[in-house]
Amino acid sequence: MNAVAEDTRKVVPFPSAAWFAELGDLMKANRARQEHLGYIDCSVAFTVTDGSADGLARHFRVVFEEFEAVDIAEVDAAGAASADFALAASGATWRAMIDSIAAGDGRPALTQTLNHLSHMGTPLALVAADPLKSDLYYRYNQSLQEFVNASHVFHTVYPTAR
Repeated sequence: MNAVAEDTRKVVPFPSAAWFAELGDLMKANRARQEHLGYIDCSVAFTVTDGSADGLARHFRVVFEEFEAVDIAEVDAAGAASADFALAASGATWRAMIDSIAAGDGRPALTQTLNHLSHMGTPLALVAADPLKSDLYYRYNQSLQEFVNASHVFHTVYPTAR
């Protein structure tokens, strides 16, 4: 008789500031990986366009300095606009990427990467005030991908359907 292994990973809800904070903690714990990729200096608003219980957007601003996330908070639309750029998508798009990362043990399917999902502006939209701010996304893309890839370490749970 085969025993089913119990999942003992930490459970973290998405979308939430706690989810991004957990990623920040993992980034700090894996500094050597970040140093290999290179520094990252930008602020990013991760937006779930339908993330609230009433279907409105939720924004999570993450400030990166050198090799770690130094500030993580849920913010309003003005706080999101103050970031260098935003990555905005529906909860379903974020979930598909996060689930792909988990299924790939930290490596999403190529069609579920930040780069692929944002390439044509849909289903993930890159929002920036000017081309120089947009360039920060492309400059730090691999570091940002590694940031979200760390989500495979814990178990992400999602809100029940409305």
